[in-house]
Amino acid sequence: MEIGMVGNGKDMGRGGGAAWAWYGLGVLLMTTLFAFVVRQMLSLIAPSLQTSLGFSDLQLGMLQGLGMAVFASVASYPMGWLADRFGRRLILALGVACWSLATGLCAFQDSFGGLFAATIGIAIGEAGLAPIVFALIPDLFPERQRNTANFIFYGGSLLGAGLGMALGGALLQWLAQAGDVLPAALAGVDSWRIAMMLIALPGPIFFLLVLTMPLGSKAGLAVSPVADDAPRDFLPYAGAHWRTLLCVFGSIFAMAVAMTSGVMWFPLALPRAFGIDPATVGVGLGSAITIATLVGVILAPVLLKLRRRDADLDPLRVAAIFVALTPLPAAFLPFTTSPFQAYLVAAVQGALGIAASSLMPGVLQNLAPSHLRSRVLALLGIVNALALAASPLAIGALSGLIEGPRGMLQAITIISLPSLIVSAILMAFAPGPYAATLRAIRPGLSKEFP
Repeated sequence: MEIGMVGNGKDMGRGGGAAWAWYGLGVLLMTTLFAFVVRQMLSLIAPSLQTSLGFSDLQLGMLQGLGMAVFASVASYPMGWLADRFGRRLILALGVACWSLATGLCAFQDSFGGLFAATIGIAIGEAGLAPIVFALIPDLFPERQRNTANFIFYGGSLLGAGLGMALGGALLQWLAQAGDVLPAALAGVDSWRIAMMLIALPGPIFFLLVLTMPLGSKAGLAVSPVADDAPRDFLPYAGAHWRTLLCVFGSIFAMAVAMTSGVMWFPLALPRAFGIDPATVGVGLGSAITIATLVGVILAPVLLKLRRRDADLDPLRVAAIFVALTPLPAAFLPFTTSPFQAYLVAAVQGALGIAASSLMPGVLQNLAPSHLRSRVLALLGIVNALALAASPLAIGALSGLIEGPRGMLQAITIISLPSLIVSAILMAFAPGPYAATLRAIRPGLSKEFP
């Protein structure tokens, strides 16, 4: 089993340890981009699936919702357990192999059942991606560089989602015009099938890159001590530190409910409220989200650097500041009088939420013992999946009870504003139990630690 690491300054300065660490982060970023291309391609080929296989909207929804989201959340914790038990690199590499093989198999399916089964394979393979990657970062970087690595990976992942969509779209456009250059064996084959085969081809390369990624001594790190009486299994750990987990993950869940409500329902709410074209909403909301992403990812490390009071508690306290501010823009949404004002609310709220969210991987890395880290981080995906399921249902049900063109905007506020307030309250109470958890699992901390 690969165990957690802490920095050794002298080692990091010798033998290229720092270079190996950044190389490892590059491998993780490229692997994540590969996963995004696969994930986004399933959305891009949806019209082709309806044309060639006659799938209904419900079936497409089942492929992307039930097939991907549900099975990915269900498999997240088992993948985390396997990673902690048998090695994070190994399980991540096997995950790459699983989703690559399943992607290739998609190309040979002629029925909904076959494509649904292949989609489940993709979901299971990708389920461990985020928790294992964030669990691997402390195995690559010392504590003084960990937040920087987290910010780079988090920002790269957000941008990678858009880049994956762009690369997938470019591939489909090329295939539509490449009939003359394709081998004769592929003549008459649907372009979506060829696309799935092509994006599966890099799988063996990424499998080997992940499997041979340097950790431990090559990255210049030493073994992290764990308290002798620290729980060795997840359930005893969760029972001993339930207050910390409740505050942190409860806050994350409430924040995710609020953020999901805006992203999913704005394209429907703004045309109703302001009589604008849905395509216009896509451009405006997409621009707002892009700006919010860039501002949020930059804002978090800047404030963290300015604070510099306590390396262990600062990420949580800085996140609490951002979370406490998010209800303010949300409260203005029902009073907006133009689409621009609604986009501004979304951008400000989004920037604050992304700034807080970008600090959460570091917070979770600190509170998890090294031998449980992947499982604790797997809870992040499960919590976000639950929020993704709860938020649309709540707003959809509530908006039907509110009459008028602005009813959905009001429903979004009714759900998101209390959620953000609850998130802020839980995060405000988190530092006390969080500090107690750190003292319990890290024996090197002083008894005077706050």
